[in-house]
Amino acid sequence: MGVITETRVLPNPQCLLTELADGTGVLLHLDTKFYYSLNATGVVLWKAMHAGLDTLPKLRDRICEVYEIDPTTAENDVAEVVQFLADEGMLCLQES
Repeated sequence: MGVITETRVLPNPQCLLTELADGTGVLLHLDTKFYYSLNATGVVLWKAMHAGLDTLPKLRDRICEVYEIDPTTAENDVAEVVQFLADEGMLCLQES
């Protein structure tokens, strides 16, 4: 995926989450004015990043805790979402 586990994952402060009643959400990138839909897992990840869970292992553990899935599946899913959000400018990735 290109994301290293020691890399810090930081939400772009120019992106705002609106959580919907069904657990999904919408991210608005204030600089580009683009909206992005997030499923419930994406919302959990976004909120976890804002709560200070700023590495792939921490995010993986959060997903395992919420959805009771195996760590390998969770890590692959988290890496995919993080890479997409970073590619769209919604996250900043910083080497530790």
